[in-house]
Amino acid sequence: MCRDLGCWPHLGATLVGVPSTTVSRQRLNALLAAQDHVLHRRQAYALGMTRDGIAHRERFAGWQELLRNVFLSHPGEPSHRQRLVAALLYGGPDVAVDADDACVFHGVRAVRPSDDVVRIVGPAMSTARSHSFVVVRRTRAEFDVVRTDLLRYVDPATAAIASARLRRDPRRVLAILSDVVQRRIAGVDALVRAHVRASPRNARPTDLALRQLRSGVHSVGEADFRLLAEASAVLPPLLYNPLLRLPDGRLISPDALAVDAGLVHEVNGRSTHAREDLFVDMQVRHDTMTVAGLVVLHNAPARLVREPRQVINEFERCYLRLAGCGLPDGVRLVRPAVSAA
Repeated sequence: MCRDLGCWPHLGATLVGVPSTTVSRQRLNALLAAQDHVLHRRQAYALGMTRDGIAHRERFAGWQELLRNVFLSHPGEPSHRQRLVAALLYGGPDVAVDADDACVFHGVRAVRPSDDVVRIVGPAMSTARSHSFVVVRRTRAEFDVVRTDLLRYVDPATAAIASARLRRDPRRVLAILSDVVQRRIAGVDALVRAHVRASPRNARPTDLALRQLRSGVHSVGEADFRLLAEASAVLPPLLYNPLLRLPDGRLISPDALAVDAGLVHEVNGRSTHAREDLFVDMQVRHDTMTVAGLVVLHNAPARLVREPRQVINEFERCYLRLAGCGLPDGVRLVRPAVSAA
C-alpha cells in the first residue's frame, strides 16, 4: 500500500472533468510544460484531442510514443527525467520511482542509475506491468512516497533496500547501505524494517550487510577489518564506532576500539578523504585521539584487501604490548556503539 506524504496533485490530475470538443492549445502547452513535454493519451483526450489528432502530431510534429499511450511531444531522445515522468504516467497514480533513481534523489552516492532502465514500484493490485524501459515491482508492503513538483519517489529506506536487492555482491550491498547510514539518509532500524517487509528474493547479501551495520560497522573497509579481527586468536571482541568522551570534553567515534588496550583502528580511504578539508579533518581526528593518549593505527581499504595478514599482525602486536593498560586517563566510554536508528 502506498502512503502518500505529499499534498500536490498527482500526474494525471488533468484527467478530471469533461473533455472539451476542441483542443485548447494554451491548456495543452501548460500541461506539457508542467510534465516536461510528456503526456498520457487520456490527458490528451481530456483536453479535446482525438486519436487522429494525436496520430497527426506523431506524423508531422515529431511526437513519439515512449510507452503504451505515453507520448513525448518532440523528436529526439528523451532525457532521463522525461523517462521517469513517462514511467509514472504509464504506471498510474499509485506507483513511485524505485531503487537506484530514488536513492540518488535522496542523496545516496554509492549508486548510479541506469540511463536505459526506470524502476517503479506499486501496490500488489496495480495493473502496471514491465514494458520497454520500465521495470515494475509490485509489493504488498506499505511504502511512503516523497513528491517533488514533477515526480514521486519511494521513501529512502525502501529505495535503499530495493537497490541493494538488485546486487549479489555482499561488498557492493554493504557499500550502498552504509552510505545511506553514514549520510543519515535512513537509520539501520528503518532499513531493517524495509528489508523485513520486502520479498525474500535475493535477501542474503542484504541480510549480511545489515548484520554488519548492526554491529557498528559503517563501511566496507570497516567490515573487512572486522572480519580480520574476529578471525584473530589474539584479539578480544572489539567495539565498532563506539562513542568516547576525551579529556577536553570532545566526543569522538573511532572505527574500531580495543578497550582494554586503548588501541584504535581507523580506515581512511583516499577517495573518501580526497577533498582537502576532509583530509585535514582526518589528520585532526588522528591528532586529537593521540593527544588523549589513544594509540591509533590507520589503513586504507585497498591495503585491507591486498595485505590483510600484515594489517592484522600489526594490530595484534600493538594489542599484545598494550593489553591491560585500559583507556587513557580522562577518556571515557559513553556508549559501546553510536545509535544508527
